[in-house]
Amino acid sequence: MSLQTTCACLFLSVLFCAVMLPGYALAQTDSLPPLVHLDEAVILPGPSIPIEHRTQPGSKRYSRLEKRVIKVWPYAVYAGLAMDSLEAELQGIPHSKERKAIIQAREDALKLRFEGELRRLTVREGVILIRLIDRQANQTTFGVVQELKGRLSAFMWQGLARLFGHDLKSEYDASGEDAAIEHIIHAHRLEGHSGPPWALSQER
Repeated sequence: MSLQTTCACLFLSVLFCAVMLPGYALAQTDSLPPLVHLDEAVILPGPSIPIEHRTQPGSKRYSRLEKRVIKVWPYAVYAGLAMDSLEAELQGIPHSKERKAIIQAREDALKLRFEGELRRLTVREGVILIRLIDRQANQTTFGVVQELKGRLSAFMWQGLARLFGHDLKSEYDASGEDAAIEHIIHAHRLEGHSGPPWALSQER
């Protein structure tokens, strides 16, 4: 099994129980919002890349990473929203049988929608997607898969990932190993801005 397939399945494991998120609509109102006086804002500098890091701005390595991060970013954002949605929904469902039925239905729908796109990711794009999902979830991919699919599935994916030199238990390190990724996210102001994954994939 290729790493592209592994990454696709990992992403689907995170997303399978998410509802296809509709577009957000702004509430209409005829009244003007109240005037609020705010304190002076202090704009802090963006994250820097350690001088000893092998990926520095202006290098070919940085440019390649930049394209990959921008390409897979919407998928990672969607994964984060999906996990939040799942957590909120499952809180109101006490019976395990009902929970499993919902999970299976969502998994089937998302496989139909996303699996083809995710299988077309390159090896490096897949690895970066895993790192970004870790960032969005604020935990390791191993922990995410274990929470959603169980410990046995998490160990299976960990074994597959290790065949390709990746560790699902490694934490996202914004100031160390993943500093260049973090720099790109802030340089392009990706935080809080994302088009739908299917639209972006059609542009690339």
